[in-house]
Amino acid sequence: MRVESFLFFLLLFCVFSFAENIWDFSAKIGLNLGGTMPLPMPSNINKIESYNPSIAPTIEAVALRWVSEKIGISAGIRSDNKGMKSTARVKEYSMSLGDLHGKFDGMVNTEISFNYFGLPILAHYAFTESFSVYAGAYYAYLLNGEFKGSANEGSLNKSDGTGDTRIDHREYDFSKELRGYDAGLNIGLNYLPYNEHILLSFDFNYGLLSVFPSDFNGISDDMQNIYGKFSVGYVF
Repeated sequence: MRVESFLFFLLLFCVFSFAENIWDFSAKIGLNLGGTMPLPMPSNINKIESYNPSIAPTIEAVALRWVSEKIGISAGIRSDNKGMKSTARVKEYSMSLGDLHGKFDGMVNTEISFNYFGLPILAHYAFTESFSVYAGAYYAYLLNGEFKGSANEGSLNKSDGTGDTRIDHREYDFSKELRGYDAGLNIGLNYLPYNEHILLSFDFNYGLLSVFPSDFNGISDDMQNIYGKFSVGYVF
Protein backbone atom coordinates (compact mmCIF):
# COMPACT_ATOMS: atom_id res chain seq x y z
CA MET A 1 0.00 0.00 0.00
CA ARG A 2 1.33 3.42 -0.92
CA VAL A 3 2.02 5.94 1.84
CA GLU A 4 -0.66 8.31 0.53
CA SER A 5 -3.33 5.54 0.73
CA PHE A 6 -2.30 4.62 4.26
CA LEU A 7 -2.58 8.24 5.39
CA PHE A 8 -5.99 8.58 3.74
CA PHE A 9 -7.40 5.52 5.53
CA LEU A 10 -5.92 6.67 8.83
CA LEU A 11 -7.66 10.03 8.48
CA LEU A 12 -10.95 8.24 7.74
CA PHE A 13 -10.43 6.20 10.89
CA CYS A 14 -9.92 9.38 12.88
CA VAL A 15 -13.04 11.04 11.48
CA PHE A 16 -15.44 8.14 11.99
CA SER A 17 -14.16 7.05 15.40
CA PHE A 18 -14.83 10.38 17.13
CA ALA A 19 -16.34 9.31 20.44
CA GLU A 20 -16.19 10.01 24.17
CA ASN A 21 -13.32 11.90 25.74
CA ILE A 22 -10.48 9.91 24.19
CA TRP A 23 -8.94 12.62 22.04
CA ASP A 24 -6.11 15.06 22.64
CA PHE A 25 -5.54 17.93 20.22
CA SER A 26 -2.34 19.91 20.44
CA ALA A 27 -0.42 22.64 18.62
CA LYS A 28 3.36 22.88 18.87
CA ILE A 29 6.12 25.22 17.79
CA GLY A 30 9.79 24.34 17.94
CA LEU A 31 13.25 24.25 16.39
CA ASN A 32 15.04 21.58 14.37
CA LEU A 33 18.75 21.03 14.96
CA GLY A 34 20.87 18.60 13.00
CA GLY A 35 22.20 18.07 9.53
CA THR A 36 21.77 16.62 6.07
CA MET A 37 24.64 14.17 5.74
CA PRO A 38 25.81 10.77 4.51
CA LEU A 39 25.79 7.91 7.01
CA PRO A 40 28.13 6.29 7.62
CA MET A 41 30.50 9.17 7.00
CA PRO A 42 32.52 8.29 3.87
CA SER A 43 36.30 7.97 4.09
CA ASN A 44 36.80 10.61 1.36
CA ILE A 45 35.54 13.29 3.76
CA ASN A 46 38.75 13.79 5.72
CA LYS A 47 37.62 16.43 8.21
CA ILE A 48 34.62 18.59 9.05
CA GLU A 49 36.20 22.02 9.41
CA SER A 50 33.02 23.83 10.50
CA TYR A 51 29.34 23.20 11.11
CA ASN A 52 26.69 25.88 11.68
CA PRO A 53 23.06 24.89 12.25
CA SER A 54 20.41 27.13 10.73
CA ILE A 55 17.49 28.65 12.60
CA ALA A 56 14.94 26.07 11.49
CA PRO A 57 11.45 26.57 13.02
CA THR A 58 8.73 23.94 12.91
CA ILE A 59 4.98 24.29 13.49
CA GLU A 60 2.76 21.27 14.05
CA ALA A 61 -0.86 20.33 14.77
CA VAL A 62 -1.57 16.86 16.18
CA ALA A 63 -4.72 14.79 16.78
CA LEU A 64 -4.08 11.94 19.25
CA ARG A 65 -6.67 9.20 19.84
CA TRP A 66 -6.26 7.07 22.95
CA VAL A 67 -7.36 3.50 22.20
CA SER A 68 -6.73 2.52 25.82
CA GLU A 69 -5.53 4.16 29.01
CA LYS A 70 -1.91 3.68 27.96
CA ILE A 71 -1.84 3.38 24.15
CA GLY A 72 -2.69 5.98 21.52
CA ILE A 73 -2.31 6.72 17.81
CA SER A 74 -1.75 10.17 16.39
CA ALA A 75 -1.76 11.86 13.01
CA GLY A 76 -0.43 15.33 12.43
CA ILE A 77 0.49 17.98 9.92
CA ARG A 78 3.59 20.10 10.23
CA SER A 79 5.65 22.72 8.50
CA ASP A 80 9.26 21.65 8.89
CA ASN A 81 12.32 23.76 8.14
CA LYS A 82 15.69 22.03 8.09
CA GLY A 83 19.09 23.41 7.25
CA MET A 84 22.76 23.93 7.99
CA LYS A 85 26.08 25.26 6.69
CA SER A 86 29.27 23.22 6.71
CA THR A 87 32.83 23.22 5.47
CA ALA A 88 34.66 19.93 4.88
CA ARG A 89 38.07 18.91 3.64
CA VAL A 90 37.68 16.12 1.06
CA LYS A 91 39.93 13.85 -0.98
CA GLU A 92 38.93 12.13 -4.24
CA TYR A 93 35.37 13.29 -3.67
CA SER A 94 33.21 12.66 -6.73
CA MET A 95 31.21 15.75 -7.70
CA SER A 96 30.09 18.01 -10.54
CA LEU A 97 31.11 21.66 -10.78
CA GLY A 98 29.12 23.13 -13.63
CA ASP A 99 30.39 21.48 -16.84
CA LEU A 100 33.24 19.74 -14.98
CA HIS A 101 32.89 16.34 -13.32
CA GLY A 102 35.48 14.30 -11.52
CA LYS A 103 37.15 13.68 -8.17
CA PHE A 104 37.91 16.77 -6.14
CA ASP A 105 40.62 17.29 -3.52
CA GLY A 106 40.19 20.42 -1.41
CA MET A 107 37.62 22.33 0.63
CA VAL A 108 33.87 22.06 0.04
CA ASN A 109 31.42 24.59 1.48
CA THR A 110 27.78 23.50 1.62
CA GLU A 111 24.64 25.49 2.42
CA ILE A 112 21.37 23.58 2.84
CA SER A 113 17.84 24.88 3.46
CA PHE A 114 14.61 22.85 3.16
CA ASN A 115 10.95 23.51 3.88
CA TYR A 116 8.75 20.40 4.08
CA PHE A 117 5.04 19.79 4.61
CA GLY A 118 5.10 16.72 6.84
CA LEU A 119 2.57 14.04 7.79
CA PRO A 120 3.71 12.07 10.88
CA ILE A 121 1.91 8.89 11.99
CA LEU A 122 2.87 7.82 15.52
CA ALA A 123 2.05 5.24 18.17
CA HIS A 124 2.10 6.54 21.78
CA TYR A 125 2.62 4.86 25.14
CA ALA A 126 1.84 6.73 28.37
CA PHE A 127 3.92 5.79 31.41
CA THR A 128 2.09 8.37 33.56
CA GLU A 129 -0.40 11.17 32.99
CA SER A 130 2.53 13.54 32.48
CA PHE A 131 5.04 11.45 30.54
CA SER A 132 4.69 9.45 27.32
CA VAL A 133 6.88 8.22 24.47
CA TYR A 134 6.07 7.73 20.82
CA ALA A 135 7.49 6.21 17.65
CA GLY A 136 6.43 5.93 14.05
CA ALA A 137 7.07 7.26 10.59
CA TYR A 138 6.71 10.46 8.63
CA TYR A 139 6.17 11.39 5.01
CA ALA A 140 6.99 14.90 3.84
CA TYR A 141 6.54 16.91 0.65
CA LEU A 142 9.30 19.34 -0.25
CA LEU A 143 7.78 22.80 -0.68
CA ASN A 144 11.09 24.49 -1.49
CA GLY A 145 14.73 23.79 -0.94
CA GLU A 146 18.30 24.85 -1.59
CA PHE A 147 21.43 22.75 -1.78
CA LYS A 148 24.37 24.85 -2.93
CA GLY A 149 27.92 25.79 -2.10
CA SER A 150 31.42 26.00 -3.51
CA ALA A 151 34.61 24.03 -4.03
CA ASN A 152 37.78 25.86 -3.00
CA GLU A 153 41.55 25.60 -2.75
CA GLY A 154 41.96 22.32 -4.56
CA SER A 155 42.01 20.40 -7.81
CA LEU A 156 39.59 18.28 -9.82
CA ASN A 157 40.75 15.09 -11.49
CA LYS A 158 38.35 15.14 -14.45
CA SER A 159 36.42 12.00 -15.29
CA ASP A 160 36.99 12.47 -19.04
CA GLY A 161 40.64 11.55 -18.58
CA THR A 162 42.06 14.96 -19.47
CA GLY A 163 43.87 15.34 -16.15
CA ASP A 164 43.65 17.74 -13.22
CA THR A 165 42.14 21.22 -13.20
CA ARG A 166 43.05 23.73 -10.51
CA ILE A 167 39.97 24.93 -8.58
CA ASP A 168 40.46 28.12 -6.58
CA HIS A 169 36.76 28.85 -6.18
CA ARG A 170 33.90 27.35 -8.13
CA GLU A 171 30.25 27.40 -7.07
CA TYR A 172 27.66 24.65 -7.47
CA ASP A 173 23.88 24.62 -7.07
CA PHE A 174 21.93 21.35 -6.94
CA SER A 175 18.67 22.93 -5.74
CA LYS A 176 16.73 21.95 -8.88
CA GLU A 177 17.85 18.32 -8.54
CA LEU A 178 16.33 17.70 -5.09
CA ARG A 179 13.91 14.85 -4.49
CA GLY A 180 10.37 16.18 -4.06
CA TYR A 181 9.63 14.21 -0.89
CA ASP A 182 11.21 12.64 2.17
CA ALA A 183 10.26 9.73 4.44
CA GLY A 184 11.74 8.38 7.62
CA LEU A 185 11.43 7.37 11.26
CA ASN A 186 10.31 9.55 14.16
CA ILE A 187 10.79 8.82 17.88
CA GLY A 188 10.33 11.11 20.85
CA LEU A 189 8.71 11.92 24.15
CA ASN A 190 6.04 14.25 25.50
CA TYR A 191 6.13 15.79 28.95
CA LEU A 192 3.47 17.84 30.74
CA PRO A 193 5.55 19.61 33.42
CA TYR A 194 2.98 21.84 35.10
CA ASN A 195 -0.55 20.94 34.15
CA GLU A 196 -2.55 19.06 31.52
CA HIS A 197 -2.16 21.81 28.90
CA ILE A 198 1.49 22.94 28.63
CA LEU A 199 3.47 20.39 26.62
CA LEU A 200 7.21 19.86 26.05
CA SER A 201 8.32 17.52 23.25
CA PHE A 202 11.69 16.10 22.23
CA ASP A 203 11.97 14.37 18.85
CA PHE A 204 14.51 12.56 16.71
CA ASN A 205 13.82 12.29 12.98
CA TYR A 206 15.88 9.99 10.75
CA GLY A 207 15.38 10.28 7.01
CA LEU A 208 15.54 6.96 5.19
CA LEU A 209 15.83 8.52 1.72
CA SER A 210 18.52 10.61 0.12
CA VAL A 211 17.47 14.19 -0.54
CA PHE A 212 18.48 13.49 -4.16
CA PRO A 213 16.90 10.95 -6.53
CA SER A 214 18.74 7.73 -7.28
CA ASP A 215 19.91 8.87 -10.73
CA PHE A 216 21.57 12.05 -9.39
CA ASN A 217 25.35 12.14 -9.94
CA GLY A 218 26.26 15.66 -8.80
CA ILE A 219 27.82 14.10 -5.70
CA SER A 220 28.42 10.43 -5.03
CA ASP A 221 26.96 10.16 -1.51
CA ASP A 222 23.38 9.69 -0.33
CA MET A 223 22.48 12.71 1.83
CA GLN A 224 19.90 12.00 4.54
CA ASN A 225 18.02 14.36 6.85
CA ILE A 226 18.99 13.63 10.46
CA TYR A 227 17.54 16.16 12.89
CA GLY A 228 16.48 16.48 16.50
CA LYS A 229 13.67 18.81 17.54
CA PHE A 230 12.58 20.58 20.72
CA SER A 231 9.00 21.88 20.82
CA VAL A 232 6.69 23.71 23.19
CA GLY A 233 2.98 23.13 22.76
CA TYR A 234 -0.52 23.46 24.14
CA VAL A 235 -3.01 20.60 24.61
CA PHE A 236 -6.60 21.74 24.08
